[in-house]
Amino acid sequence: MMRRSGRRVQGSKGGARKQAKAVATASISSGLDLKAWGDALGAVPAGAIAESQIVSWVEGPLRSFFPFERFLGSYGRLSGGRIRMRNLVTSGHQPDFIATLDTAFDLASRGCFAWWVQNRAAFILDPAAPPPFASKRELDEIRQFSLGVIAAHGVVDPFASTGTYISFAGIAADDPVRTRASLNLIAPVLHALFLATEQVAASAIDLSKLTDRQRQLVDLALMGLPDKTIAARLGISENTVGNHFRGIYERLGISKRSQLIAALK
Repeated sequence: MMRRSGRRVQGSKGGARKQAKAVATASISSGLDLKAWGDALGAVPAGAIAESQIVSWVEGPLRSFFPFERFLGSYGRLSGGRIRMRNLVTSGHQPDFIATLDTAFDLASRGCFAWWVQNRAAFILDPAAPPPFASKRELDEIRQFSLGVIAAHGVVDPFASTGTYISFAGIAADDPVRTRASLNLIAPVLHALFLATEQVAASAIDLSKLTDRQRQLVDLALMGLPDKTIAARLGISENTVGNHFRGIYERLGISKRSQLIAALK
């Protein structure tokens, strides 16, 4: 189920109306197709959301409003200058590209991501005219996997140090104002959907019992990676991977990986 806050803030109704009016004004001035956006909003899934429902909404109603070729969305946590992805949803991306994504990485290693966290504003990454904060790694990925122009945004919760990051590849580069205005509408909706997924919901398993290395293995297991791939990603042997998982099961009071994944999905 979607999480709702029970807190009430004085004057929030007036502030919300002003914000809604400002967004509507900006949307109209940006030339957005508000009918298409209304249709997309009307098709947003409700209740307990599965990742497949997010993909279906993105590939269908959302794409009609905001054309793109590939999508990536992630919910994660920021701690000590390091990002740890909690879950990942993609559409249209090659498996080879997805395999290169780290479940945890230093914020400084990705210039665009770091800029977004600091500024909390939509950005466009055009390899033909990249912004000064784009890192070499990000530009190399665009060329290697033929991603084209990328537009990205998201929502950051500064109190929980968590947030949702969304990225659309293969977008048109002819109207950056409209692109940013579109992302300002899309980001909070996708953030709400990620919060409603079972993966982000509170788990009955207490992962705080695990070491950082064990948490890293759990993250990789949730991505569906086999032991051989996990071993290669971490630079350890398959036997060591197996030993780590046996230690994880013992600490969490379970006996096999399917129980682990089922509890965290």
